[in-house]
Amino acid sequence: MSERGVIIVGTGLITKFHAQAVNASSKLTLKGFVGRTKEKAAARAAEFGGEAFDDLDAAFSAPGVGLAVVATASGAHDEAVFAAARHRVPVLVEKPIAITVERTDRMIEVCRETGTPLGCIFQTRWTDDFRSAAAKVSSGELGRLTYGGIRIPWWRTDEYYTQSSWHGTWEMDGGGALINQSIHMVDWLVALMPPVADVKAFAATLAHPMEAEDTVSAAIRFEGGALGGVYATTGSFPGRGKSMEITGTKGTFEIKDGGHGVARPDALEYTSHQLCFEAFADSLEPGGAPYPIPGEEARKSVDLIERIYRSAGLRV
Repeated sequence: MSERGVIIVGTGLITKFHAQAVNASSKLTLKGFVGRTKEKAAARAAEFGGEAFDDLDAAFSAPGVGLAVVATASGAHDEAVFAAARHRVPVLVEKPIAITVERTDRMIEVCRETGTPLGCIFQTRWTDDFRSAAAKVSSGELGRLTYGGIRIPWWRTDEYYTQSSWHGTWEMDGGGALINQSIHMVDWLVALMPPVADVKAFAATLAHPMEAEDTVSAAIRFEGGALGGVYATTGSFPGRGKSMEITGTKGTFEIKDGGHGVARPDALEYTSHQLCFEAFADSLEPGGAPYPIPGEEARKSVDLIERIYRSAGLRV
């Protein structure tokens, strides 16, 4: 298998970890960055390699480009995905894949029409904790599932919102603590539990000067009868580790992390991103295993989040 050339769309904080993941892989090679300005793209390219672009079509038509990684503000994912589809460049999109179900469905439709592979970046699916949970649930080890719940008691400073042009906004972030900070655990919940049947939720902005919510509490009923819950916030000083509990008639699975990345969004590591990117690249090869988070799978977390927001009165 030859190295697949990667274009990273975006120049924000997360692209640092994307670039590190690409550069660490023997299966991928970094071709460049697309920024809102060429200067922003050039700064990232100078740090990590590749060319600088300020035009999506030029970037996706450059020689050797075989994979697009979209890491713009969430509300701008659509434009990059549609451009990748025009050039039939396989496209991997940061979470959330889009900020509404309607926009997610449009992405899926366009990529299907053009034959463009579409996936979403949920790198925590490649962690030992998720793999252990998935094995216990799929094997029936837990018995009939009776409850599935997640807690994300995180903290962000006011500056996280006030010094950003899009964090915590409906237009570009799609919401607040739930859709941004908590979506990885929402993804785990919808991946491991049965489909959601009903949602009752409350949301509030309690701790920060921001447009969207910083605290959500939701009760869930899953198909088959199991119940569940979601608590998500960026207003729990000083921030604690996220947790998940899945219980059944024969056992319980529970995880609590040590707080890694809770209050420092810049304190990530790139190894799980590398595994995620390589899995997508492998899926593009003849006979490659399907990528586990195509657009249809990524839609599930957007759907639950939208239903929670709607129940809480934040969306029509």
